[in-house]
Amino acid sequence: MNKQDEIRLYLKNNHTGQDKAVFSTELERLFSLNGRTVRRIISGLRQDGYPICSSCKGYYYAKTQNDVNETVSRLNELVTGVSNSRTGLLYARVPQGQPMVEITIRIGGDAV
Repeated sequence: MNKQDEIRLYLKNNHTGQDKAVFSTELERLFSLNGRTVRRIISGLRQDGYPICSSCKGYYYAKTQNDVNETVSRLNELVTGVSNSRTGLLYARVPQGQPMVEITIRIGGDAV
């Protein structure tokens, strides 16, 4: 069994519902992984359609549709924040005396 399946089954069997959430550090310890790898595995499980949710209490397997909706809403807020930061940087002015930086973003082969 691979780590992704192990984590999925562990969450489903032991941490269903927000009240039973587990911190990432505990998953790191239990599965001998670093934080980045745990986040990548959780992301992969979500992309595969498994209802792995998260809150300030940690990760957990969804018990209700509301659990999923709350996690999706929180992820949308994070995506919006990253997008706003990116946009701000694109329009940032370089201080006087610094070389100008030009950024080109390609979407589907077209420069934007």
